[in-house]
Amino acid sequence: MAVLTAVSFADISGDIVAGYLDQMGEDLLYERIENEFILMAETEDGGQIPYLYILVDPQMNGCLLVALTPGIVPESGAGRTAALETIAELNWNNTWIKFTIDPETGEVSAIYTFSTEDGLGYESFGIMINLILGTVDENWERLLAF
Repeated sequence: MAVLTAVSFADISGDIVAGYLDQMGEDLLYERIENEFILMAETEDGGQIPYLYILVDPQMNGCLLVALTPGIVPESGAGRTAALETIAELNWNNTWIKFTIDPETGEVSAIYTFSTEDGLGYESFGIMINLILGTVDENWERLLAF
């Protein structure tokens, strides 16, 4: 006799992600508009600057993470070529996180998207956050050198 057990995961939503962010600690500052989140760092003078954008898409069962970096690609010249080569190398060497360039501003961001069709647990979400922020941190000096 076979016994079948159904395991269900909660659908992803802004409320679930807000709960996970709240569990990560009271020092974590964020702003929320429905299914969009902006994580903020406090500056020495008491101001706040964004460092991570999270978009939850319940209809697509997905989540997008975008981390800001210090990188700004120059508009032209040898510096631009070197920056583009560095971005290509970083993208080649990083399996999960990819670096993108805003064509209007030259700002470099790290991006990661993942499916949540089987649900999203707190531990998995924390790993995703650590993965993207750790990748930016590991490459901070290279991105700052542009």
